[in-house]
Amino acid sequence: MAGDNGLRLLGAKNLPEKKQKHVLPKVLDTESRPGTWRARGKSLTAILCLWAFAPFLTLLAIISWIRHKLWGGTFEKGGSAKKPLRILVTGGKMSKASAVARAVGREGHTVFTAEISPYQLCHTRFCTYVSKHYVLPRPTNHPKEWEATIQRIVKEQSIDLIIPCTAPVESTAYAHLKQKLPSNVRVFAFDGPTSDELDNKFTFNQVLENAGLPCPQTAQMTCLDDALRFFETLQPNGKKFIVKPAVYDPKARTEILFLPIEDKERQWKYLASRNATKEVPYVIQEVLQEPEYGCYAFYNQGHLTGFELFESAASCLVYRQLQKQYEEVRDLCKGLGKSMNLTGQLTLDLMHTAHGQLVPIECNPRIHSAVCTLEGHRNLAAAFADANFIPESDAEIVTSKPETFRYWIMDQMFLLAGFWKPKNCFKLSVLQMLKGGDALLSGDDPLPFLAMYLIQIPSLLALEIIRGTDWLKIDFCIGKIVKEGGD
Repeated sequence: MAGDNGLRLLGAKNLPEKKQKHVLPKVLDTESRPGTWRARGKSLTAILCLWAFAPFLTLLAIISWIRHKLWGGTFEKGGSAKKPLRILVTGGKMSKASAVARAVGREGHTVFTAEISPYQLCHTRFCTYVSKHYVLPRPTNHPKEWEATIQRIVKEQSIDLIIPCTAPVESTAYAHLKQKLPSNVRVFAFDGPTSDELDNKFTFNQVLENAGLPCPQTAQMTCLDDALRFFETLQPNGKKFIVKPAVYDPKARTEILFLPIEDKERQWKYLASRNATKEVPYVIQEVLQEPEYGCYAFYNQGHLTGFELFESAASCLVYRQLQKQYEEVRDLCKGLGKSMNLTGQLTLDLMHTAHGQLVPIECNPRIHSAVCTLEGHRNLAAAFADANFIPESDAEIVTSKPETFRYWIMDQMFLLAGFWKPKNCFKLSVLQMLKGGDALLSGDDPLPFLAMYLIQIPSLLALEIIRGTDWLKIDFCIGKIVKEGGD
């Protein structure tokens, strides 16, 4: 009888009797595979490594707190809270969320934070300026429950403003949320149609063309015939093209082939394997040259209110102002905001043409982690919270100081320890780290710094020990464990 109960727990009761006896050994075999236990060991080692640094991290936090108490200088006081607001900052697992919560909280606004499960122990709930933290359903999996929860929080806390700091797959939900909220509640994000237009690489390219702004040659691909027609009519000019999803898709096939190629059969098979449709469109875009840069910009009523330009990488956890071509990209962002009368925030990925011109290759209509370099600016809270804030001059635009240099210290420690290879990221020397500071550490609010490294990430790693799943790296910036096909 005990054996029968065990099989029922494993879901074997509906199998033929001859096959039931094979279920339990197979499950146990899966649990005891060497790779599963190796993954658990890796997660446990990472937790122990983080906790081993606890005394050092605590010392850094105490020094930062004492320095703030004695000399101040952590931030410049602005004037955005003439009318204090009640603000909900979502995406609480992200470093950018704590930066935004601090920025508006310092000005006297009442701040609440929220994040989806399993990030109940996210670092922002420990922020000095956060009054209460909420756990949300996933908008991608449970959209109705998510919307109902947001509506409940808005009503319960009399929210005036929502500032989304969420993952890419969730950001579109907030763009389309505006029209469903009470008229007095603002969302600091583009409206749904604008967000969709910017998020799609082809329609964004059309926006740039129509505004007379520089852009790479780009064509839409909604079926195989679109691609075949494009390459058949392409004039020989030496340009190469890549095919990629028109909208962010973490599960999209990632093989890259520079087209056109002489082997037409291989080219046809490659294009056909994209499986492009109107529902899942792709773009064919001109190949540009490195280095790749990124810029973060936010707007109000078509005016540029904040800007940062930085050197980019696939896994970017080091930020400082890039002065080369700074004014060129800032003017491009000004033109984009004016042409679309934007209110919200976006990130541009930029690369160089063969002639050295820097052009945007795609737009991500959401906040960027580079906000960490802007923290402390006197107008940062106003740029987020004041519906009437418009800079009177370029000097009033929120920008970083040229010497500002931010990174995540445990990311660099894990790189040095060899947890993952320094591929598509920035690895710093100890001397370089001494010239900057941790993006999470602020003297007036040191607990989120400790909570990210000693609570949030260890709690996620503990779940990986239970599951026995492998992972690629820890992204301390966005506060998650990175796996194959993640969001």
